[in-house]
Amino acid sequence: MANNFHVAIVGGGLCGLALAVALRTRSVPFTIYELRSSFTELGAGINIGPNALAAFNLIDKDLGEAVYGLCTRNLPGKEDVWFQVRLGAPSGKHEDAELIAELMSPPTGNMTLSRNELLQKLAEKAGLGKARFNKKLVGLDEDEDGVVLRFADGTQDRASVVIACDGIHSSARRIVLGPDHPAAKAVYTEAVVYRGVLPMDRLSAAVGYESAHMSTFYLHSNGYVILYPIDGGRQVSTGFWVWQKGAWQHNEWMLPKQSKEFHNAFRDWGDTVHKIMDLMSDPPVFATHYHGVQPDSMSKGRVCLIGDAAHSMPPHQGQGGAQAMEDAYVIGELLANIAQQQTSREQIDAAFEAYEKVRVERANQVKDTSVDAFDFWTGFWDDNVSDEQIRQFLKAQDKRFHWIWNDDIAAQAERAIQIMQDSLAK
Repeated sequence: MANNFHVAIVGGGLCGLALAVALRTRSVPFTIYELRSSFTELGAGINIGPNALAAFNLIDKDLGEAVYGLCTRNLPGKEDVWFQVRLGAPSGKHEDAELIAELMSPPTGNMTLSRNELLQKLAEKAGLGKARFNKKLVGLDEDEDGVVLRFADGTQDRASVVIACDGIHSSARRIVLGPDHPAAKAVYTEAVVYRGVLPMDRLSAAVGYESAHMSTFYLHSNGYVILYPIDGGRQVSTGFWVWQKGAWQHNEWMLPKQSKEFHNAFRDWGDTVHKIMDLMSDPPVFATHYHGVQPDSMSKGRVCLIGDAAHSMPPHQGQGGAQAMEDAYVIGELLANIAQQQTSREQIDAAFEAYEKVRVERANQVKDTSVDAFDFWTGFWDDNVSDEQIRQFLKAQDKRFHWIWNDDIAAQAERAIQIMQDSLAK
């Protein structure tokens, strides 16, 4: 590089490692600071839609091809299907688990893989030598030459800029905003999910071959059930979503061994869902949170928030990871641009301003529609759902997702670079 520009990436999850791959591909020096002792990812599966795959390909072409190769897809002949929609109980006009509609998302359909498998591929591409583990961020001190990162173990390090990718529990967000700022912490969505991973052979025996091997929603008035194959079709990621109104009364967001509560929450559902439930072994429950209050800016000085640290969202549209990948690509392009020369504070300010102008509005819109998507899925239920209601549901689904899936991700970065250059030319 032409100068000593160095990027500190706080957080070694999917977002942080994707940014690391983007920077490594573009020869921008960086260091990853990860809270845990190794790269690990909580949760079972992740959905890769059209915009996420586009972002992976733009971050690094080889990465995109590797992710594509790892993914499990729907059955042959149905690869363009995103999800099948089935009823979670019998209705006046339809049988239990009857196939009501197929939601389409060409060209990817619903590509899926385990979160940890994706994380390990990203770590391989990023390079383990670039990581520092057991680093809990406790402070950020900026001066005219850069930022000093302070960690709980008493160590410090310095960087030109800090990109905070430390997720929904972001320490960097609280440090930048202040612990008492209303936007510093995520808030409860009043919905919970019981999660599990099932063997494909057992699920197939319970609900039938096609239902088990296709990404599927089961819908009802108080929640929805989502299933999709992972691990090459050997396992199925399951999520049983239901409203749980009021405040979350626990310090932890995850409670183990919730079989009694689980069966009570879904007692009014149909036989097919109950067959799936019988395969679940005392599942944990997760309280869903998101950043319901947003700050005026996602950057302050030499520090910028991206991914879930910036705009965490519930997964009702499968977009949390996708938006993080879009962030990583755009900010990676901007940082590569300013790292090509002796980098000034003005360039850093212009880069972060351009990132915000291009990414924040879109990501927040996806976040907001992800929140109300729970109502979208549960609102479809009608004891006498008509063919016209189904047609309207499909139209609404297309309207809801088309702008998310089909945005030009490369054009986002081009627009951001132009905004940055125009700002510096003034």
